Amino acid sequence: MNVFWRLSFLAGLMLFAGASWAHKLAPSLLEFRAVGNAEYQVLFRTPADAQRPPHPQFPAACSPSAPNISPQGTALEWRWKLHCSSPLSGQSIAITGLQQSRTTALLRVQNERGELFETLLTADAPRFEFAEKASQGSVFTQYLGLGFSHILIGLDHLLFVAGLLLLVSTWRLLLLTITAFTVGHSITLVLVSIDVLPHWPALVELAIAATILLLALELTRPASGRAGGILRRHPWPMALLFGLVHGLGFAGVLAELGLPSGHLLKAVLAFNIGIELGQLVFVAALAAVLAALRSVSRWEPPLRYALIYSMGAISVFWCLDRGVSLAAELSRAAL
Repeated sequence: MNVFWRLSFLAGLMLFAGASWAHKLAPSLLEFRAVGNAEYQVLFRTPADAQRPPHPQFPAACSPSAPNISPQGTALEWRWKLHCSSPLSGQSIAITGLQQSRTTALLRVQNERGELFETLLTADAPRFEFAEKASQGSVFTQYLGLGFSHILIGLDHLLFVAGLLLLVSTWRLLLLTITAFTVGHSITLVLVSIDVLPHWPALVELAIAATILLLALELTRPASGRAGGILRRHPWPMALLFGLVHGLGFAGVLAELGLPSGHLLKAVLAFNIGIELGQLVFVAALAAVLAALRSVSRWEPPLRYALIYSMGAISVFWCLDRGVSLAAELSRAAL
């Protein structure tokens, strides 16, 4: 067991170094609203804790007023009045700093005719031509990519899925368990996105960490006999239940990204499909690694325990860290 603990400690250090990457999609919103002929009210909302915050780059034909800056929760809001020598049609807007801040930005424009244009700006595509209306296809593609990338950089969700692979012993049960987890998080993702369910980010993040801790504790128990807990005896119903919790986390990310009001259901569907595709890639890759390790029996048990105890150590840290954040939020709300 000493070997297991040493390996667990080393793996835990490596995973802990990347723990801060869970939910690093720190989105921004840039909104233009026409209030007159070539005059606009501009809102830019960006995370307050960004070390290198992104910033809008207005068209050359436009002159912004001095910004009005105010904190709004965990974000900063910048407001300008923009006076342009001509309407925005045919001009371009860009946001600088998306690459450095590892973020995206939803651009929303209401022109002089009341038409609404919405698109997503990314580090690879930080500029938008106002003459080009975002099509439904581009919205679908953008949110598909966001869902795919989020699951692959969301360490907490990946750890939980990895735990499910270690929990079940047959391919049939694995397929059923992963499917149940998918159904669970799809349900709450949609319900929160269409405002049927409320969302409390601090509580949700703590609950997600708790699901990983409970799964890690279950994995330390014997795989056979009466010692197995409810997670091992009923893996797919519990995966469905825990999936509901993780779906709240996915919905929080999607809400922060901003949803195009004209294509809300399309964006939610694309984001969810992207999550599933990323999850399938991860499951296939990890399953292949575990299958290869089983052919070298002396390596499989130590690495298995290293992953289990790393899950436990990181989830304990997350529970403490997110518990403190929740307590601080409750304290501020009580004042």
